[in-house]
This record gives sequence, structure tokens and C-alpha cells, in this order.
Amino acid sequence: MIDSRLAAIASLAFVLGGQPVLAQAPFQYREFALESSVATVTGISRARDSDIKTLHERPASIREVLWRAPYMGLGGEQADPVHEVLFSFYDDQLYQVVASYDRGRMAGLTNDDVIGRLSVTYGVPLLRDARTARSVHSADVAANMAVVAQWEDVRSVLTLMRSTYSPQFQLVLISKTLNPLARAAIGESRRLDALDAPQRELDTRNEAIAAAAMAGEKARALNKAAFRP
Repeated sequence: MIDSRLAAIASLAFVLGGQPVLAQAPFQYREFALESSVATVTGISRARDSDIKTLHERPASIREVLWRAPYMGLGGEQADPVHEVLFSFYDDQLYQVVASYDRGRMAGLTNDDVIGRLSVTYGVPLLRDARTARSVHSADVAANMAVVAQWEDVRSVLTLMRSTYSPQFQLVLISKTLNPLARAAIGESRRLDALDAPQRELDTRNEAIAAAAMAGEKARALNKAAFRP
């Protein structure tokens, strides 16, 4: 049990980046820097075009890229403790990263184990084992996730969260500048969508009626020509 736990910690250290905090570039999760473009992130992660999803187009473009860790070997062993990473973009600028870690690869690790490895890269957390902390401002974080630790600099907030029911860890990195803009744009887009909903419903109904009428006329023409009493 001790050997497996040490191996898991070593693996976590490798993928988080074992550099001292002074050598770690700001606004970064692994190779992914906040404010990067969609093209930059997909190029690094090798995500496919099908992994890019447009959520809103007005008043700003809000897109997501979902990256899932590859599996190695015939036995299905996962080489990366990260299960998936969700990248969120505001007008082609990365404003949020949500990394969800694989439960099996994190089994046995304590909060202190994970905080210790993150602290090598991000420094001493400002908040640790806090019941309340700065809001993560993310609709992508599940309600059953509790704050374990939090790091902050002048331009970003990094929050480590853990499920209250299982060894499910999440790491959330947000841009202090872009995140409020993205949240405001998402709220405004939803407001505009709600205002446009009646007209969209009417347009959809009219299009369906027109399509049915056209299909009826086509069927009438074909059947009329082929009709024999």
C-alpha cells in the first residue's frame, strides 16, 4: 500500500511539473497558459476539431475544448492521473482550465499529498482546508466539490477541490481578468436567447409548415402525373 502510494505521488509529481515555483511561468497549467488561443491549446493537446464546442456566439464567443487523457497498453492502464481537462475560451482567449483527476490513479493520496506536489510548482497555498474560499466562479465545478486549497497571484486563481464522497480531485485555474468578462457574456447571451425564444419558436413553426406544404405540393405533382383512373 505504501509503495503504491509513493508511486502515485511520483506520477503526480511528473505530470504536474516538478519545477520550483520561481521557474514556473505564471498563468499556466502544464503547457497551457491562460489567454492562449483555441488553436494554441488544440495544437499542444492534439485535440480534434470535434472536441471544440461553441456554447455562445453573442455578445462574445464562448467555446470549450475537452481533452481526455490517452490510455496506454492493452490492459487499459492509464498513464496520466488526469482523466480529462476542460478548456474554456472567451473571444479566443483561454480563461478557465478545469482538470479532473482519475479516481483510480489518485486512490490513497491524501489532501496533503496533492497539496505538497502542487506547492512545488505554485508555492504555498493562501488557503488550506478552508470551508469557505474565494468563489471559483465556474459553472463547470460540481456542487459536491469542496475547496481543499487555493493559490492566487495578481492575475489568476488556482483552486484544488475534492469530492465530499470520493477521492475525486479537480484543479481549477481561472483568469481574474477574463473570467468575469466570460461570465457576464454568458449571462447576457442567455438573456438574449430568452428574449428571442418566442420568435425562434415562431420561425421554426413557420419553417415546418412551409416544408410540409412544399413536400405536399411535390407529392401532389408526382401523384397527379402518375394517376390513372
